[in-house]
This record gives sequence, C-alpha cells and structure tokens, in this order.
Amino acid sequence: MSAGWNAPNGAVVFDRGPGPIRDVLDAVGEYRTHSMLSHGPGAGVSHATMKTPDQASWPGVCTKPIVSSQLQYGYPGLEQLNQGGIYMYIYGDSAAGPEWTGWQQGDPSQAALIGDSIWYNHPYVSDVSKFDGNQYLDRPLRNGNRVNYSLFQYRDLQSTNQIPGDGVNNGIVCSTFMAYAHNYAGRGQVTPYTYSHAQIANASNSLYTGVYNECKSSLGWFVNAALTVACPFYNVCGNAGNQVANCMSTNMCDSSDSRYWKSVRDDPNSTARSISPDRIGGWGAHPVTNTIWGPDYSHQLQWNSGGNVYGCWQ
Repeated sequence: MSAGWNAPNGAVVFDRGPGPIRDVLDAVGEYRTHSMLSHGPGAGVSHATMKTPDQASWPGVCTKPIVSSQLQYGYPGLEQLNQGGIYMYIYGDSAAGPEWTGWQQGDPSQAALIGDSIWYNHPYVSDVSKFDGNQYLDRPLRNGNRVNYSLFQYRDLQSTNQIPGDGVNNGIVCSTFMAYAHNYAGRGQVTPYTYSHAQIANASNSLYTGVYNECKSSLGWFVNAALTVACPFYNVCGNAGNQVANCMSTNMCDSSDSRYWKSVRDDPNSTARSISPDRIGGWGAHPVTNTIWGPDYSHQLQWNSGGNVYGCWQ
C-alpha cells in the first residue's frame, strides 16, 4: 500500500528538520523549515526542494568544496510526487523523523482551489528521474521553464509571489512556491516580510557556522566526504561555509571568498525581503490574514503507513 497522510487537498504541510535552512530561520526567530502543498490523503504533493549538492572534484574541492552549479540551480526544484516519496523525503533513514510536523487548511473550499489549480491547471513536464531511470518526475513550469531551487530566495524573493512571477536562477524555495500557488489560484498575493539588518547579520553568521560545523563533523551535506583528508593544507570547511553564505546572500555561488557575504553582513543598510514557512502559516510576527491557511491552527500530521517509495530527495 502506498503511503498516505491525513492532510486534506490544498492544505499546507510543514515540518521542522535539520540543515542550513534551519540555521538561518532559527537565527531570525522562526520555527518551521519546510512547507508542502497537499493534494489530499493518498494523493500527490507539490513542493520545492534541493538535493544534496555534490562535492567538487579534486583539486578544486580544496578551494570551492561544493559543485557551484548545483548550489545555485538546485535540483529538482519545483516538483510533484506521491506521498511515498514525500514520506521518505521527510523521514529518510531516521526512525526519529523530523522534530515536528503539522498541517493547516483554513477554508476547505479555498484550500481545495489552490490544490486543484496547481495539480490540474498548471503546465508541467515529466522528466526521467536522475536516480531511477524507470521513474518519472513531474516538474511544474514557470514562464515555460523548469523551476530550480535558489538559495538567494531567502535574501530576495523578487517577484516569485506574483503571477507570472520570476526570480534569479529561475528559482523558488518551498515557501515562495506556496505564495505563488496561493496567487495562481486567485486567492490573492501573499505579501513578503522585510528582515532587519540585525536579523540577517545574525542569520549570515549562523549559516556560515552551521555549514562549517556540519562539514567538520561529516554531517548533513558532508556525510562521507573526505574533504580534510584530500586537502590537508586548506581550510576546506571554512571555504564550504563561505561558498554557501555567498550563495544565499549575494547569489555568488562559485566563490568561497568570505568578503562577499561579510560585505552584506557588515552593511548597516542591508536587509532581506522574503516569505518564510512561518509567514505562510501566520506564525510569530506574521499576520494570520496573509494567506487562507493562516487563520487555521496546526493539525497533527498522521500517516496510514510508510508505504512504497517511488522517489525522494533529501
């Protein structure tokens, strides 16, 4: 039997898991780290995500440890898959799973309009999976193109909450996709939030430190990576932290020069303008009236079983 959750059609499903995005959101006082659009119990799921980028080949790995193109143009980006794949995406090989999961629906009829509009009306293409040549992956299109995952969305979402919308790297992230889906279904534009300089300075430091520590501990993106062994005379983990921080703060994903992200951190006029999972759900500083989901409380996410797995990305 395939996996199925209890989130109704059009509900937004949230979780709180580990990784660089959590480092950033924790630093600005927010809780949820991922958001997904449910198309109903046992049905499909639409969300934006990014597979773990590969380690660069030697000797370039010593100075720019992460394949920069994969960091800048995250794959698969915006995708649609079944709940077996989403179950493994959330839980992976961990028996404990994420720290928290939940869903919000708001008005059932309006939520269903969002779910149906993206599932039935939105253009898409089917690509052969890069991990299993026998499986296909549906990838919704924006402006006729596949939509990548772009870390720079956390600094500036540009017009991705609008219709047709756009962003550098033709990118989107999980929560800016939810804002796009809300608007695409005619439920109104979700307004972004401006983060203060103090908040983004704290987030920049936290992102760098988080990536550095994961690298040093061979965790997260750096499981099984032999970076320090391959490059004994380089601060490889520092370079990895700089590369990710540069990518998120300036969209310069091919550089490990810390001056770029630190120039943003140290500029008292720099801010960030984005839409986070907490803003989609109306948590904390974010108004409950900004989305149709916001007025709802968080319901417990429940599964009928883990089910079969047809595709997943961590």
